[in-house]
Amino acid sequence: MEEIKQKAEYCLHCKTEPCKKGCPLENNIPDFIEEVKKENIKSAYQILSKTTVLQPICGLICPHMSQCQGNCVRRFKGLPTSIGEMEAYVGKKALEEKIPFEEEPIEKKGKKIAVIGGGPAGLTCSAFLARKGYAVTIYEKHKELRRNFSTWNSCLSS
Repeated sequence: MEEIKQKAEYCLHCKTEPCKKGCPLENNIPDFIEEVKKENIKSAYQILSKTTVLQPICGLICPHMSQCQGNCVRRFKGLPTSIGEMEAYVGKKALEEKIPFEEEPIEKKGKKIAVIGGGPAGLTCSAFLARKGYAVTIYEKHKELRRNFSTWNSCLSS
C-alpha cells in the first residue's frame, strides 16, 4: 500500500482535470486518487464504480498512456501520474476484500430491454440500464458469460 500511496501523492490534483478529460468514461480520477492517498480503498472503488461496472478490468487493460495518463500534466517534465497502476490496485483490493458497490435506490421503469452479447460492452450496457431501472435480458451465444473473460481471469489472478 505504501508504494501506491506514494504514487497517489505524486498527483498534482489539477483544477482543470486533464486526466478526467482524457478518460473515455470520464472517471473521477482526482477524487479517486485523493481516496487512495487517505488509504480509503473502499471509497476509491465506489468513485470509480460510478462510471464503470468493470472497474477491476479497466485498471488492467485500459490504454492509460493514450488516455488519462497521456493527458497528465506531469508528463511534460517527467513521468505522468501512475493512474492505471492505482486503478488496478484498487480493483484488485476490491475483489480480494469483496467490497460491494453501494447502489443508489432504483426506480423501476416497467420496461424490458434485450442486450445482444455478454462481452464487456454488453455487460456494461446491461448494468447501466439496470441502474436506471430497466429489466434487462442478455442474450449470449455461449452457455456461460465468463467464457468471454478467459483472458481477463488470467490478468486478475496475477
